[in-house]
Amino acid sequence: MTTVVLFLIGGAATFLVLLQGLMWLQARRAQGRPAPDTTLVDGKAAADRVRVYYFYATHCGPCRSMMPLVERLRGDHRNLIKLDVSESRELARSFGVAATPSFIQVIDGVIRRVKLGGQSEVRLLAMLHPSPVRRTLHERF
Repeated sequence: MTTVVLFLIGGAATFLVLLQGLMWLQARRAQGRPAPDTTLVDGKAAADRVRVYYFYATHCGPCRSMMPLVERLRGDHRNLIKLDVSESRELARSFGVAATPSFIQVIDGVIRRVKLGGQSEVRLLAMLHPSPVRRTLHERF
């Protein structure tokens, strides 16, 4: 009986690790692709060269914990665009969003970075204001 329980726990843990790996691979594949048309949701940020899309779900715990930081940053950064996946399903699908929260950086109409899960304020600011050197180093790794 103990062996069966350990086998089931190990199988579930392996499944979760594989699922997380698949989501990470899907996010990596999106980088470098042209971004879908976002003119309906960009608002004033449409003129900005760099935009960061925050995809969240209302039922998601990590999304709810990120919301105060995102709201505070949105006060000073119009290029941080918040999108509920249940209201923007087609756009989330077009971006290839597999998990929430997801932060997708678009520079000059091309997806440059996809970050899954909660992010620190420093990382979000780096996505909102990328320096050419930092972006070059990031793309090398």
